[in-house]
Amino acid sequence: MSVERSEGPRWIDCNARIGRWSNPQPEQFTEAEGLLAEWNRVGIDGGLVYHAWAWEWSPGRGNAKLLEEIAGDPRLRPCLVAIPPATREMEPPAEFAARVRELGGAVRIFPAMHNWRVTDWCAGALFEALADRGVPVLVDINEVGWDGIAGMLEAHPGMPVIVLNFYYRCDRFIFPLMERHEDLHLEANTYGVFEGIEMVCGRFGAERLVFGTNLPELEAGGPMALIAYADISDEDKQKIAGGNLLHLLGEEE
Repeated sequence: MSVERSEGPRWIDCNARIGRWSNPQPEQFTEAEGLLAEWNRVGIDGGLVYHAWAWEWSPGRGNAKLLEEIAGDPRLRPCLVAIPPATREMEPPAEFAARVRELGGAVRIFPAMHNWRVTDWCAGALFEALADRGVPVLVDINEVGWDGIAGMLEAHPGMPVIVLNFYYRCDRFIFPLMERHEDLHLEANTYGVFEGIEMVCGRFGAERLVFGTNLPELEAGGPMALIAYADISDEDKQKIAGGNLLHLLGEEE
């Protein structure tokens, strides 16, 4: 079911999760129906979704479960969790990257959680395949750190990297990286710097920011308000709310 929305930005979420995990709180949904209900409540059209099994248990089996649970609903776009190929727990990187692109999805990585490194001796083959296909890679900053982000961007131009869940004391990291790497994008979620969205738009362009909620861990209203009330043009608000992510996924509004 499509959500009816009033005039304003079209919201596309880059960061949402479904599936059961080890310690859900009573108020948190675990099923796709719960996510859709929350998106409907606040007026989000759709977005990328990853599965808790792929995060906490098995990336391969979690990805398969995700595709099963979101099948038939175009609002739910797959965000498949990836690991490097050496242990052969997933298909070869080129096949994996092609499948993600064909699905119109993106890739999420958890290097710290899954015990691997983003340096090329470990993950180079994976990142090379994703860069060849232009597949966006989403990663929580706590999983890799800013040096890891810099290394990924330097070694694999053409691979869009969307950094998630960073906080307000980060400008001295992100500004030099944004000056050097046009493939760096930031989730406009917990970036609560005073007039921070305005600064990023003014210096680097609104194209470098994407909207995400981190549902069901956080509420959706705060991230939406950061964009809706920013002192930027309506065109830039639309880019951040949904247009930039759709472009990275190979879609247009």
